[in-house]
Amino acid sequence: MQNVSSRARMRTLLIAVALLIVMGGVGWWLWEKFAPPKPFGKVITIAGTGVKIGAQKTLSDPFGVAADGDDLYVTDGLGGSLYRVSLKGETELITDQLDMPSHLAVALDGSLIVANTGAHTIVRVDPESKQVSVIAGTPNVSGNADGKGSEAKFNAPMGVAVDKQGIIYVADTYNDRVKTIDQNGVVKTIAGDRRGYAEGSGREMLLDTPGGIAVNEFGITIADTGNKRVRYISLVLGGSSWTLAGATEGNESPPQFALNTPIGVTLSGPEEFYVADADGSFIRYRAWAKAPAERAPFKIGVTPEAIYEVAGGQGAGLIDGDLQTAQFNRPTGLALVGKNTLVVADNGNGLVRAIVPANAKIGHDSDPALATIKAEDIRKAVPPRWPFDPPDAKREIAGTLGEIRGEVAPEKDAWFHNGFDIPGAYGEQVHAMFSERVSLPLAVEGVGTLRERLRLPLLGYIHVKIARDQNDQPLGIKAAIYQRDEKGKIIGIRIPRGTRINAGDVIGTLNPFNHVHLIAGPSAAEVNALAALELPGLMDTIAPVIEGVRLMNEQGELKAEKDQPVLVTGKVQLIVRAYDQADGNAGYRRLGVYQVGYQILSKDGVLLPEYKEPQFNLIFNRLPQDWATVRIAYAEPSQSGYTGKTIFDYIATNIVRDGKAQEVGLNTKLPNGEYVLRAVVEDFFRNRATKDVRIQIGN
Repeated sequence: MQNVSSRARMRTLLIAVALLIVMGGVGWWLWEKFAPPKPFGKVITIAGTGVKIGAQKTLSDPFGVAADGDDLYVTDGLGGSLYRVSLKGETELITDQLDMPSHLAVALDGSLIVANTGAHTIVRVDPESKQVSVIAGTPNVSGNADGKGSEAKFNAPMGVAVDKQGIIYVADTYNDRVKTIDQNGVVKTIAGDRRGYAEGSGREMLLDTPGGIAVNEFGITIADTGNKRVRYISLVLGGSSWTLAGATEGNESPPQFALNTPIGVTLSGPEEFYVADADGSFIRYRAWAKAPAERAPFKIGVTPEAIYEVAGGQGAGLIDGDLQTAQFNRPTGLALVGKNTLVVADNGNGLVRAIVPANAKIGHDSDPALATIKAEDIRKAVPPRWPFDPPDAKREIAGTLGEIRGEVAPEKDAWFHNGFDIPGAYGEQVHAMFSERVSLPLAVEGVGTLRERLRLPLLGYIHVKIARDQNDQPLGIKAAIYQRDEKGKIIGIRIPRGTRINAGDVIGTLNPFNHVHLIAGPSAAEVNALAALELPGLMDTIAPVIEGVRLMNEQGELKAEKDQPVLVTGKVQLIVRAYDQADGNAGYRRLGVYQVGYQILSKDGVLLPEYKEPQFNLIFNRLPQDWATVRIAYAEPSQSGYTGKTIFDYIATNIVRDGKAQEVGLNTKLPNGEYVLRAVVEDFFRNRATKDVRIQIGN
């Protein structure tokens, strides 16, 4: 009986081991099939000259990227150019005869198919002869029509892809359609009908400003930019469509699916893709399985591990190196070289970058200075004028860069004011300050809200009814595309990528906020408009007002005994309540100051050697991208904007300047004794105000 029992236990053990092996094998198979490959370890820079003002004869506005072996081809939108770039960073101009080109693809014969967005055409470029020929569309004529060659019409198409039969797939962006071009040049619409969102086949499927597109033998993958989704059209299930990433119906998708502005997409296998999210400034990977006939998304073949952030997502910026800290700024185009080099058109930084293995020997670290445009360079480029008519008539100022908006208080929202406010009357026409071309696929945002805005490469305009008068009737920008509801009310406006807007052109009218909020500088590199723009007649001879100062430590406010200095202990912060005014402004307007700091003097009023000049810690020349840092610059109860009060309590001992923020504290590493702490406040025009407080270091 004992032997039988032993044999039974052994048999049970062997069965358990076998089951474990089988389960392990199945687990390994599932992991290998559905878990994403993670061949990457760092972000490097390959080529590019950094952001510039306007069109350049350099690679400074990369948008689309394609790979043919180790050769990369990159479009430069504002430059109207196409470049060949090696992984070593060698750059060769192929042509500068394009018009705001966007995405591109390599054809079977090695030629390049380019979405020539600004000219509303699809063109072929021979990279060897450098000849450009139109495949379909009529140059400089927008429209929506199928047909052969020039009979066809597009509206600023942005995306192109080529399948193994040589058929070209086009994201006809502002017609909200997907079209094909066969080998004979015949254009045919295969999906989309009008702007919107709906699944279905053919014209039942609705898209919103589709940007990038990719294709394989199974289907078409689309960066559906306006819908914040990646969409899929099956070529083996009768043209059925579904969502691969981004919001699903009911907006109940898990966070890892969420997208902001997907623009570029590239396939890395039959069932996987990478997507470039411009506004999110990240690159994301997703694997999926072939969907069943009922087209139920997310129900088979997808594990949580099959969706992940490759790099970015830390806010817009320019940082190379480790994937966890690397930053992009508006990535728009992607291309795979082999299996472990993902090339990125980092549009907002004006660079071609790559995500590569940790031991890769290509590329270099980028210079952060490439990602910024200096205020003085903008001032040289933008002619003196105000955004109203007449352009040389002086206006009031209602707000400056760096002011707090909201309120610094528990459970209250607060953020930095990132522009320059110029009041006007409701319905007054707003004019462009500078000649620019629209480069963003969706340059108009917030239509119908008080924060409606137009973002151009260098300048932005907020609180404006874009391309409409005060009665919401079309005005100004001829290329504007209006979306209306069933009652005819305008509910959406798009201005196609490539549209030219010249200085002085009417771009819209003031909404009920009764001022235009100007943004100076490219996205994520905005600068103080006072430094960047020359506004005729603007003067400020009035010194700021310091209403009071106080010293705080972890326990609260430090107060002096009668006729005694303030005893400073612990980590001490100097809080300065101050505001500025400008010549010609109404007396009730309180503006933020430009810089705040302090000096330390001896008891007898002699400046200590290291404080001959004020230590300006707060300088509102550029703002940090993380608006939570507003609480590093401002103490409670600072507030302005929507609160009905204006209180600027500056933390003069913290650092906020040059786009950086850091909590510091008062320098108390001085010999024990009595000193004079002098708060110093200046406006942009260097008018200065000071206020002294006696302090005691040590007992």
